Amino acid sequence: MPIQPLEPIDPEAVGPYRLLARLGAGGMGRVYLARSAGGRTVAVKVVRAELAEDPEFRERFRREVSAAQAVSGAYTAPVVDADRDGPSPWLATAYVLGPSLTEAVAEHGPLPADTVRALGAGLAEALGAIHAAGLVHRDLKPSNVLLATDGPRVIDFGIARAMDGSKLTSTGIVVGSPGFMCPEQAEGSPMGAPGDVFSLGSVLAYAATGQGPFSHDTQSAAALLYRVIHHDPNLTGLPDELRPAITACLAKNPADRPTPAELSALLGSKETLARAAWLPAPVSSDIAAHAAEVMDMETPARGNAAVPTPTQVGLAAPAEGTMRLGGGAAAQPAPGFGPAPVFAPVPAADGPAPVAAEPAAEPGKPSRRLLLAGGGAALVAALGGAAAWALSGSGKPSPGPHPTASPKISGSASPVPVVSRAPGVPPAALWTYKLANDNPIQAAPLCANGVAYIGGDGLYALDVSNGKERFTQPEASATNLAIAGGTVSYGSVIDITTIDAATGAILWKYSAKNTADGKYSLSSGAVLAADDKAVYAMCGFGELDANGLPKMDVKDIPGIFALSRKDGSVLWSKQRQASADYAVNSVLAKNTLLYTDSQKNLVARSVTDGSQLWFAETDSRGSYYQPATDGDRVFCSAAGSGIQAVNVDGGKQAWVKTSTDGHLWYSPPAVGDGVVYSVLGGQSVHMTGLDYTPATAPVLYAYKASDGTELWKLPLTNECSMAVSPIVVKETVFVATPNNGIYAVDTKAHKIRWTFQNGLLDALDWKFGTDGERLIASQGDRIYALPPV
Repeated sequence: MPIQPLEPIDPEAVGPYRLLARLGAGGMGRVYLARSAGGRTVAVKVVRAELAEDPEFRERFRREVSAAQAVSGAYTAPVVDADRDGPSPWLATAYVLGPSLTEAVAEHGPLPADTVRALGAGLAEALGAIHAAGLVHRDLKPSNVLLATDGPRVIDFGIARAMDGSKLTSTGIVVGSPGFMCPEQAEGSPMGAPGDVFSLGSVLAYAATGQGPFSHDTQSAAALLYRVIHHDPNLTGLPDELRPAITACLAKNPADRPTPAELSALLGSKETLARAAWLPAPVSSDIAAHAAEVMDMETPARGNAAVPTPTQVGLAAPAEGTMRLGGGAAAQPAPGFGPAPVFAPVPAADGPAPVAAEPAAEPGKPSRRLLLAGGGAALVAALGGAAAWALSGSGKPSPGPHPTASPKISGSASPVPVVSRAPGVPPAALWTYKLANDNPIQAAPLCANGVAYIGGDGLYALDVSNGKERFTQPEASATNLAIAGGTVSYGSVIDITTIDAATGAILWKYSAKNTADGKYSLSSGAVLAADDKAVYAMCGFGELDANGLPKMDVKDIPGIFALSRKDGSVLWSKQRQASADYAVNSVLAKNTLLYTDSQKNLVARSVTDGSQLWFAETDSRGSYYQPATDGDRVFCSAAGSGIQAVNVDGGKQAWVKTSTDGHLWYSPPAVGDGVVYSVLGGQSVHMTGLDYTPATAPVLYAYKASDGTELWKLPLTNECSMAVSPIVVKETVFVATPNNGIYAVDTKAHKIRWTFQNGLLDALDWKFGTDGERLIASQGDRIYALPPV
């Protein structure tokens, strides 16, 4: 559980607190380990300068600090100090010596039943304190539970709201963490205190089994929300003594759930928390080792000191986003939204690719599993509030220098002129755009007719040339998109909507309807694709009784259907196997809908009538990984069989590439100009709570699409985001990294052109789209347009 040294641009103190080290950095600001003059250790969260200039953000920060200060209880982390109105607002919370529940389970496996009983009793008391203050937490999940030797702590009231009905988010916007939401929250309905109890049941199931009761083997938010609403929880492996209490928490009807006090009685183990050994020995040992490290810290840990250190936040501090080039160059602005590490000088035009300067000290491998210190107020941020502070900055320098500053992002697009650059120097973004609601973009950008469509908690149509809004629908739930013939279609667990691509006017909506024979209610799911005739989407067949009412305790049968693009009527519908997953990825080719699923299949269906033409076993990561097609073949990455090409006509395998190292796998492929691109690596698929380390540096491979001949390969310096498809734009293939921005690789010279960074370390995965002229890339709540050269 390592902490990170302070960087040169970090202040020496925040308010009365002397900074000792960094705990993390993200889109909202930085988090520091600090100590008061009296010796109290705290976690200080400092808001980013550009956010501090936003009056709406300021007001929300004040409200969230007040919410956190209103909560007091043995099992919440108290707010000890705050400055809501200073130049750089900050919040100090008690530092909790202990890992998150996510970290503990990832490191040591599921917790013993007695520990889970004690955990549940402590968390129930914490919820009681939160509800007594008139608040609903609304985002209780494993990463928001810290395990200390004297009991758990509930943290992060970033999307808390008062039970008196005061609004924090717009109607219809679903905020929280999909796998741990309650059904009413997943539906976008009002949520009260019983919703927190449902989330607590999911947290306890995770603690006892190592997985959420609705997560299974999928990362799709839409699939998770659908399961929360419609499916019974999967409690496989749950100890019998825990089953009654957890099952009661997970009742679909809020009125059937116990109160926190009733849950404590069901668990009957609060007294266990009074004992020092309530945690398993390995977890306690980790805490003890970390405690010794933290308590012994007196001198601030600092890295490279090339930049003068400010003495106080708001007083003589360098501007947000500044950096200093190696060799004593003058300070220059860095792009994006965060501080830049120190880099080596820009090489000469004919010199080698830029290399990052080594830091003065390497404090061990940077971790994404940081000790989140403190609870209380954080703010609505990534994942619709699911991760209110992105705390896991890696601290690693990027492979190349930053360009000159991009314009400030303030909730709308900002065009940037294109300027000539030295080789290896990345461009400034052509334009940038920030979503007003701070919620993350969930659907990869799709472009058509000069417009980029961005989906998530809202739908945004932006002019690809300058980033200006064509139209927005902030309250739309557009987690998956499809474009065809002047229309845009998007789906949620509630309905499917098709709009006019030019104006945003709604053309039709599909909600659940009974089948013609009256046997089933046909509900909608994720949109897969669209063509000139139909919109193709997942669906669910819910059995009806003789009175036409849904049968109780009968799970929906997974299905797939086609809706008329003209009016939304059902053209055809097909049932799938009962065990099939609702989360799939798909492409269209030769009047065939091709999709991968988590059952390790590649399935081909006729778009005419939905009949299954063939299926191929792929051993694929299925719903996580997007297939690609060149029209004649579909290309899939797979865990066991590498990357393979399957003929669209007939489903026979055209070629396959395999890895000799079972720990490595291929990223989802991209195809362009007869070449397939894929990264062989093995880095994290960004599964919550897990942290994979690549066994070797990743390599970008280029294969001939027709027969799989290896054309060239290029080792990449930094780990790559293995769940993100590369994308080809003209003579450049773009590859995403989790911490170090975007590689732009020259497909002709087979070398890295440059690496673009936005200053956000360890943020959400990138999502790529293109209009054929430029890359449209999104990360978190921000969109960038980048030139291909």
